[in-house]
Amino acid sequence: MKTKYNIVIFLAVLLAMVSCGKSGEKSKSDRRAEAQKERARDAAAFKVAVTPTIDCLPLYLLKDSMLYDSTKADIRLKTFNAHMDIDTALVGGSVQAAATELVRIMDLRRGHKVQLRAVAVTPLQWALIGNKNNGITSLKRLGNHMIAMTRYSATDWLTSQIKKESKTDSIIFSVQVNDVALRYDMFQNNEMDAAWLPEPYASAALLHGGVRLAASDAEGRSFGLVVYREPGTAEADVRERQLEEFKRAWDRAVELINHRGLRYYSALIKKYIHVDDKAIARLPKITFKPCEGPSRADVIAAEKIHFVKHTPKVQIR
Repeated sequence: MKTKYNIVIFLAVLLAMVSCGKSGEKSKSDRRAEAQKERARDAAAFKVAVTPTIDCLPLYLLKDSMLYDSTKADIRLKTFNAHMDIDTALVGGSVQAAATELVRIMDLRRGHKVQLRAVAVTPLQWALIGNKNNGITSLKRLGNHMIAMTRYSATDWLTSQIKKESKTDSIIFSVQVNDVALRYDMFQNNEMDAAWLPEPYASAALLHGGVRLAASDAEGRSFGLVVYREPGTAEADVRERQLEEFKRAWDRAVELINHRGLRYYSALIKKYIHVDDKAIARLPKITFKPCEGPSRADVIAAEKIHFVKHTPKVQIR
């Protein structure tokens, strides 16, 4: 009797193990199928590259508040900490649009022949903040010190202008720090003597004792830009419809922000850009523009900026 009982128990356990095995395989299969569907949805979505900066606030608002018709466009934001990484995404076609800057776009067009269409102008500007802890309280003190910037960008060109204005016989070192959040952290940790910072990082640095040495808006140029990557494929019509929905959502977001003001969206800024209330309170008045291309004057000015690109020489021994 006991032997029969043990056999029954063994068969029940064996059956349960087989059942669990089949269930586990089905679960894996379901996960693979869902992952494949998500990849297909992401490929079809209208993906926009953004940075954690104030110029991208309309993009965060239109996504967070669903200011678009999701039946016409599945808009997804892809966050990058450096415009250089956004360049890579645009060249590779992993995004359909991007918030970037005009000088980089001109350089990108020349170097990679990527077809880009200007969609909207953004209030992206930079302030050159000096590190008081390192003794940088004026331009003339920059000699033999370091400025954090990005190569082949507006900050590269602005740095060259600052070197002329500083009237120092000593070398001013340009240090490439592409990641804007890292650049701010390095400045705060006294690893950089000065840094070109966009908002809200510029306001945060000033709040903690930084000194404003210069500002890009003194040039009277608009550097920020949202661009659309021309697909040049059979999907062009679909992407064009998505773009139109995106533009409507952008205009709606801009209207809301301009009407209510930046501080109304403090929670949104903290959620996506990660600065505190004190830095938000210090932000300057910023006005956003509805969809339109850059001015001819800004385009001409950006086209005149060229960079000499050196290939490192490698000595083989």
